[in-house]
Amino acid sequence: MESGGVVKNFIRNSSLGAKIAIVLFFVLVVVVIVLAIVTTGKQPEKEQNVDVTNFSEVSDAPKDYQTFTQELIWQLIEKNENIPDLSKYQAVIREGSYSEETDGNVVNANFIIDIEELRYSFEVDLAWPKNDRNKQTDLTVHIRCPYYTDVIYTDTKCVAETPETQIQRYLPHNYYLDSGERVHIKLSNFGEPHLLVYINACKNQNLIDAAMNYAHDWIKSLYMDPDDFKMEPYDVCL
Repeated sequence: MESGGVVKNFIRNSSLGAKIAIVLFFVLVVVVIVLAIVTTGKQPEKEQNVDVTNFSEVSDAPKDYQTFTQELIWQLIEKNENIPDLSKYQAVIREGSYSEETDGNVVNANFIIDIEELRYSFEVDLAWPKNDRNKQTDLTVHIRCPYYTDVIYTDTKCVAETPETQIQRYLPHNYYLDSGERVHIKLSNFGEPHLLVYINACKNQNLIDAAMNYAHDWIKSLYMDPDDFKMEPYDVCL
């Protein structure tokens, strides 16, 4: 008997319960196939090496911005630390550091993320469209070193910026020695970036030394390493 005849004979002679069972079986098969297709096509969510545990509690930033921020921080750490790729660290947005304002349709947020285990801090700036929660392709996320008054891990160098970029936040800088002579510090970009320490010394080596010693101590007060900078005195005496 042909298969078509068998099916017709089954439909004609089987009980209602058997018919319902067969229909349910085929529905289940279809559901299993659909789920298999969906599961296969769905990309698994990438595990984060840095997990900011209170991100969603503190900030309303879209999820893709949160994920991208964590990925950028890990990239900065990975460049400067010999850490296995499977390492995972918990981080937090520092209490009291979060600020947010809306400019038209753009939300701007600024805050500090601390990773206690690694003794790193990062200042983060985010900007996202207020009325569009769809996944964005061009994410505005900037990460830099915290301002020196916000540094809590004073024994750890910042890895978010080069020393030259970091110190530009505080330049130009002026100071008056006890002798009354002004010390003026600025960054020179001629050739290799270096710090120029201006002093009206008229070849007085003691004044030059005093200016250079001040520049050295001032850099340390910003929780940066003076050895990371090439410093050059400049006598402005005419």
